[in-house]
Amino acid sequence: MPADPSVLAGARQIVQRCLGLRPDQELVIFVDETTVEPAVAIAEAAEALRVPHTVILVPVAVQRRIPMQSDLSLVAQGAARDARAVLTCVNASPDCMAFRDRILETAWTARTRIGHMPGASLDVLRLADVDYDRLVNDCHRLEVALARGRTLELVSHGPGGEEHRLTVDIGGWERLPVASDGVIADGAWGNVPSGETYIAPVEYTAHGSVVIDGSIPGMCLNPDEHLVLSFAEGRLSTMEPADSRAARWLRETQIQRAEDAGDRNWSCLAEVGVGVNPAVGKLRGNMLFDEKAAGTAHVALGSSIYMGGTIDASIHCDMVFHEPTILVDDKVLVDRGRLHFVESDWRECYGQVDLGSSPLRVAGWVTRSGVQVDTTTDGRLQRVLRPEPGRVSNCFVGDDETARLARRLYALVPDGGEWLAVETLIDRVNLDHEVARQVLHVLWTYHIIRYR
Repeated sequence: MPADPSVLAGARQIVQRCLGLRPDQELVIFVDETTVEPAVAIAEAAEALRVPHTVILVPVAVQRRIPMQSDLSLVAQGAARDARAVLTCVNASPDCMAFRDRILETAWTARTRIGHMPGASLDVLRLADVDYDRLVNDCHRLEVALARGRTLELVSHGPGGEEHRLTVDIGGWERLPVASDGVIADGAWGNVPSGETYIAPVEYTAHGSVVIDGSIPGMCLNPDEHLVLSFAEGRLSTMEPADSRAARWLRETQIQRAEDAGDRNWSCLAEVGVGVNPAVGKLRGNMLFDEKAAGTAHVALGSSIYMGGTIDASIHCDMVFHEPTILVDDKVLVDRGRLHFVESDWRECYGQVDLGSSPLRVAGWVTRSGVQVDTTTDGRLQRVLRPEPGRVSNCFVGDDETARLARRLYALVPDGGEWLAVETLIDRVNLDHEVARQVLHVLWTYHIIRYR
């Protein structure tokens, strides 16, 4: 293995931080002939960390036949099922996606962690050589804003500095984002390494325009190039300049292929995402890298069905641009590429709740909504987010003190369709009446309780 310290550090991060493996937990690595170097680096990192590991070679030609003409061997299936973590360190060809899906089906248990590294290379390992605490924190700050917000406005700039604005509905808890931080929990899967947060906007709500000045699949735009995409009712309406190199490339490599397949959904806006990984340097036309670059955002055309949306299309075409400004419910979240997270905007203090305009001021009864929650070891309540199968995340219910009080109240709220009088709840929890109703208001805004 190359003695590049960044590769070594990245490989260790993947084993220890992304997959969270301890010395007694088994790792299975699937590899093909295109990814031997990074797979060996990860295996050697596992060896150094005393993590037992098995490497299974599945050639690209065999991957293309799974599961249509053949399947994984019984030995490979057994190893995947018995492992605590599975890593698909393989090529990124769309022809082999069914193979990666088969790994998910084979190894899916409540305890298995599944990491995907399509297009794995030594450069990919270097993406994991970052301050992971900061990367995770940035991903989840974006996540809570995108989960709670209703309207997202994306501001980009043309070559002359002119502003372009694209507005979408992001649901306000009805459409959950994905914090792709590369840290895989038990029973979950994700790409490793990573560094982005994204959301599938509510279908057919996109209006306005966005300037692409970074990269598109297979092509980096030159400094003097740009592509303006305009949307109406959620669909791409124009690309300008229509005769530009980038527009021609998209038509040849993405749009024509979709139209030839009879795809009527290729033009839908499928995704808005923000990159936060500082280890991604120069863009290279590979979306697995580019969409994670710090200081960028990306939009995608086509399918959103695997990220919480409902659009099923034959393509998913990401396009990256520099220095975005993003507003959520008119609050600045990203300012010219820099995360601008104001804690009080998104993790409120119960004391700032104005009960004069809250239905919880006079509500007589409460019950649990059925939304899943969790509690930290120090007693703070979190809402569990499940934007898609195998994706799990948590966000705190308000600031730290609010989350602790929310846990006390929530523990006494009944579920199963039963209701409890608010005054009885307040007496049982032994809180000031106004404070209790302020905390109940916060629980309600997170959709954790219902009232009447």
